[in-house]
Amino acid sequence: MRDVVLEWCIPYVMPGGKRLLKAVLLASMAVLCVDTILYPILFLPVLAFLVVGILLLRSWKYEYEYVYVNGDFQISKIIRKEKRKDVYHFDRKEIEYVAEGKRRLTGCRSHDFTSGWEKARVYTIKLGSDLVYLEPNDEFLEEMRLHRKLEEI
Repeated sequence: MRDVVLEWCIPYVMPGGKRLLKAVLLASMAVLCVDTILYPILFLPVLAFLVVGILLLRSWKYEYEYVYVNGDFQISKIIRKEKRKDVYHFDRKEIEYVAEGKRRLTGCRSHDFTSGWEKARVYTIKLGSDLVYLEPNDEFLEEMRLHRKLEEI
């Protein structure tokens, strides 16, 4: 019996808009800390803003882990390299096709589990009424070719 076990991680790349928001958030946190020293009455609102800002910044540090074992595919989100959350699960038998690029179909829900990097090699997996976007490795694509799920362009 031939067991197939594939596992790979895709780190999230923050887009330009979020990087700008992060810079503005960090700058405003620094300015408000200095203002609190000058105006102690602002302590509680600034403390609340700092806590929310820190929690928001920490939630933007994550990566996706793909695990494929004998036709069973599981996608997990790893937040800050500490907390793992299973976000999507499917079986090879449920796959209608795997196609290169981000496909859009009306009436289908899309789930994006990619890095966000614009030059990444993204594939679309069609599962019933769901479209799953991911960045597969070559071994996974070869496995899909073997089971006639990969659409050749």
